[in-house]
Amino acid sequence: MLNDAQQCKELGCDGIVIGFLKRDGSIDLSRTERLVKAVYPLGVTFHRAFDRCAAPFEALEQLVNVGCERILTSGQQLTAPEGVGLIAELNLLANGRIIIMPGSGVRATNLSVLAAQTKCTEFHTSLRELKKSDMDFFPPAFKNNNENDHYSIDREAVITMKKVLNTLL
Repeated sequence: MLNDAQQCKELGCDGIVIGFLKRDGSIDLSRTERLVKAVYPLGVTFHRAFDRCAAPFEALEQLVNVGCERILTSGQQLTAPEGVGLIAELNLLANGRIIIMPGSGVRATNLSVLAAQTKCTEFHTSLRELKKSDMDFFPPAFKNNNENDHYSIDREAVITMKKVLNTLL
């Protein structure tokens, strides 16, 4: 990961996304700090490993102290709408020292409510949908099998999300 992170820096990327936990659910601070320092001045986002940490408020402070720029979180729930309470608390505690970015289940239908309830200003969404394969032929082993399907970006969902985002700006 260190090599990959350094390559991102050399290639001129804007930042990297990482997430290290120890077996006890605490942030692996030594590895996190090592990568943050290795890619400086690139921004570092700590990904949804955060949602599996044992002490989220302590982890937030640790990530601020090691220099992470952002935490991607669903508020320790399966989706951000379910974890909205914790996300709001984290954003209040962060107080601009680190960006709290809700992710997982963020859609145009809930974005305005998430923004209002959490006061967050950055959001993560994939806007993907499972598409059936256009193939007519499948070998017998692959007939009636989900491996034939694939994820694709839902164009209409992206257009709708952009409209909602424009109302928030």
